[in-house]
Amino acid sequence: MIHYNYLMNNTFENLIQMEMKDVAEAFITPITPYFICNHFISTEIHPIGGIRYINYKLDIEANDLLKNENYSDIKNLDIIQIQVIHFDFFYEKVLPIIIEKNIKVIIITSQEHLPQIHKNDKTDLILNNNHILLWISQNPIYTNHKKYMAFPYGIHQRSIKNYINFVKKNDNNSEKNNKLINQYSSVHPHLHSNHIRKVYDIFGINSGPKLNYNEYLKNISNSEYIISTSGDRDDCYRHYECIGLNSIPVSNIGGAYQEIFGENMIYSNAKDMINMIQNNVVNRPYKTPNRDILTIFYWVKKINEKINELINENDKT
Repeated sequence: MIHYNYLMNNTFENLIQMEMKDVAEAFITPITPYFICNHFISTEIHPIGGIRYINYKLDIEANDLLKNENYSDIKNLDIIQIQVIHFDFFYEKVLPIIIEKNIKVIIITSQEHLPQIHKNDKTDLILNNNHILLWISQNPIYTNHKKYMAFPYGIHQRSIKNYINFVKKNDNNSEKNNKLINQYSSVHPHLHSNHIRKVYDIFGINSGPKLNYNEYLKNISNSEYIISTSGDRDDCYRHYECIGLNSIPVSNIGGAYQEIFGENMIYSNAKDMINMIQNNVVNRPYKTPNRDILTIFYWVKKINEKINELINENDKT
């Protein structure tokens, strides 16, 4: 179970008004799993060089399994964060110890940089292993499985302070001057050739001028709907930046993400999104999104509810 007590029982609206040392401890970012786990298997939080270092100082209480090598300290129902590039290490080194101890654990797979996790024989075996009570994952790869839970990517940890400050200053401005906007989206060199931003210029090189962060956020704040295509992964910062500013992202991302966004997103395709842009029409009445999905507390509550549900179900069998 997650014993995460900091800023509990607070809504998004309450949290943005609070003064805190590090807003990344209250709002969802790619590094959130480190705050809610008991152990982690990761190198991205250490300044060891390479492109995967997150370059962000973390004050966390979780146990560093790679550094301490105290795998036997893992207890029943502990939560283990696994950086994607160390997934095989967990499977080959740590899972056998968990099986030998005859305990059940919860795992969270996450990683700030590419690559994201992909489905393979090992992921199937782990999902169906009796010693994995629940698998929680950024960039989800399974749908409709009782032991699997999608987890949000959130807002970049190095942008979250500026983002929350902007929201604070503009939160009383409820006026939306635009129905729908499509603004600058980068076309990363590593995007595959059939990526939506490469196939359709309107979502890529012709998506609009590059803006500074405040201008970009101001445009979102002034609009009811925002075109928010997949980035180098389906989940991207823009989806959450929109929701926190009471705008609805319109995106081409698929079914696995409905567990995260629910009715806070319009799920579409390239053809329909182009039609929306050209005609400035969205065939759904605007309704303010649930901004609580940007808070860590919201997801801690959902995870604990899921864990309790699975424990109760196991007790009956």
